[in-house]
Amino acid sequence: MALHDEIKQEQKKIKSMPLTGKISYIWDYYKIHIGVCIIILVAVIVFVRDWRKNSLPDYLNVVMINNILTYDQKDTDITDDYIRFADVDVERYKVSIDTSLQLNLERNDQLSMAAEQKLLVLFSSGKLDVMMAPKAVIDHYASQDVFYDISALLSEKELKGLVNAGYKLYYAKGADSTYPAGFYLNNSDYLKNLSDNGTFIPEDNAVLAVTSCMSHPDAVLQLIRMITQSPGISTPS
Repeated sequence: MALHDEIKQEQKKIKSMPLTGKISYIWDYYKIHIGVCIIILVAVIVFVRDWRKNSLPDYLNVVMINNILTYDQKDTDITDDYIRFADVDVERYKVSIDTSLQLNLERNDQLSMAAEQKLLVLFSSGKLDVMMAPKAVIDHYASQDVFYDISALLSEKELKGLVNAGYKLYYAKGADSTYPAGFYLNNSDYLKNLSDNGTFIPEDNAVLAVTSCMSHPDAVLQLIRMITQSPGISTPS
């Protein structure tokens, strides 16, 4: 039988079928093609969504080094908390709070090397506003003069308010002077309650330090206010 006749015969057969029969027939013959098309469509949608998200301008960039959130079974997400607190329009801006970095200053393992490489890229590209990490890690980077004097970000009254609320200031040693680059996080009820086991090991004396390449001061102030739960920190209306 000629190909043309076979096609006409198949068309007649399909026309005589009920709707469910047509669907079953098409699925039996074309399920592989349909499946491939669905997979390609999903891949395209995911790619476009991720590309659009990554192309959005930054609202805030933060790294949280050696936190214990990744070992906790409770589902917590400080990024979602911040987006709600700061009322960030996620259709227009991107918030990055990376809790994945693990850095051991005494052992040069793969996780530590990966963390150091990422931090180098972030500092070099000017895409890091805040670092939260154990004091030993902050000390290590403070010696490289990569932090910002927060007395230029917070007023004297606001700094005193932090201290009075139990947030001891962290001082970095610069080339010519010592300056407040951040504050200790031990007294943060928000971080203590973020998961069943807290956010940092208490003995690590974690510090929030503002980086010298910080480019989103208003967003940083919102983060400080959320973590300290301090209404005395002025933030944009």
